[in-house]
Amino acid sequence: MKNTLLAASLLALLQAAAHGGQVQISVTTPDGQPAADVAVMVHPTAAWTAQPLPEPVVIAQRNIRFVPFVTVVPVGATVRFVNQDRFDHHVRSQPGGPLGNVAPARQFEFRMAAAGKDPTPADLKMDVPGTVALGCHLHGSMRGHVVVSTTPWFAVTDDKGVATIAGVPDGQVELKLWHPEQLSDQAAIRLQVAGSASADARLNFAPRRRGAAAPPPRY
Repeated sequence: MKNTLLAASLLALLQAAAHGGQVQISVTTPDGQPAADVAVMVHPTAAWTAQPLPEPVVIAQRNIRFVPFVTVVPVGATVRFVNQDRFDHHVRSQPGGPLGNVAPARQFEFRMAAAGKDPTPADLKMDVPGTVALGCHLHGSMRGHVVVSTTPWFAVTDDKGVATIAGVPDGQVELKLWHPEQLSDQAAIRLQVAGSASADARLNFAPRRRGAAAPPPRY
């Protein structure tokens, strides 16, 4: 009986180690409001084994918006652009940051046919770490952002300002935050992961509130 319990306990420990821990972070603005669209990257301080790349990560052009507004992918992953609107779009990399002075990690530009004309998506491998702001020549209000992360553990905060990252190795980690409108880097957070961990963070600026989607144009 004891051997059976010991074997079961050992198996549970091995399964927990294989799946890693969970890190949850709650991010607020300086006045305490939930901060959405914040990219959170978890960097273990110890070396980790290589993680498999995900399937192509989809960024849709929908209702004259890039959806999601902020996308995080690991270095080497493929981003798949899909036009779901009934009119043509365009995709181009452009400088980011509130002053437009942050060069994109990668340059690209191509046109996307309207949904129904040509359903073929456009795949793009993101093999350079950094950030890329997205725009559309045809619709100047469209904005999106891609963060190419050097760590495979990341998430983007939701409307409640919460991000949850699963599978993080136990041990000390460093959380790095990024928002498209920041003028300076956010303070890194050190955290000890033992099965799970949580933290609170506050941005060093107040992001502007994003408005509703623009009405579709008439063609």
